[in-house]
Amino acid sequence: MWERIFKTLAAPGETLHQVAEKNLWKEGLLLVLVIAILKGATQTAAVGNEEALIYLERYFGPSSVDSFSSFMYSPTYMIISSLFSELLGWVVLGAVFFLFAKLFKGHGSMSGMLAGLGYASCPYFLGVPLAALTSLAGNAGSIISGIISFAAAIWVLVLSIIAIRESQQIGTGAAVAVYFIPVVVLGIVFLLLIGFLIAALFLMAP
Repeated sequence: MWERIFKTLAAPGETLHQVAEKNLWKEGLLLVLVIAILKGATQTAAVGNEEALIYLERYFGPSSVDSFSSFMYSPTYMIISSLFSELLGWVVLGAVFFLFAKLFKGHGSMSGMLAGLGYASCPYFLGVPLAALTSLAGNAGSIISGIISFAAAIWVLVLSIIAIRESQQIGTGAAVAVYFIPVVVLGIVFLLLIGFLIAALFLMAP
């Protein structure tokens, strides 16, 4: 698996084609889980010493509200929430991309799609730790950390499009459309839901 990870970064087209062809979705799932734990751990480390003291104070405080707030800062919550969001995103987006690919005469399998998307997240193995380390270096480090995180996300996006193309045996243009159309639609729906909730809160406020 490690060899395929490095090959994904060096020769993504060929490697992601092989990953999808062999239906290595279990390896894709393992990669998603490891990256989710890595993200959760770095988020915990980013809390900092002051926040850690607040966390301890709230954890041992008498108020149930304080206990709940402390749990939100806890490593357990951050790792579990990261695992949930990464797994949900992997499955849901994989299913959506798979269905949209059929509109462009895609011939691949759902398991091949999931395998490819799992391997497409490999750049986070480099980006997440580097972003976490550079963020410790003050304001300049925070800027560099943001650049690294953005670069890793773009890299994953490109690999995801290649994974869609190779797993579903469609053209690059079709793969780009399969990726961006549902992402844009889901983004608009999400913004509309947020706007509806905000409007409802204002209307319900005294």
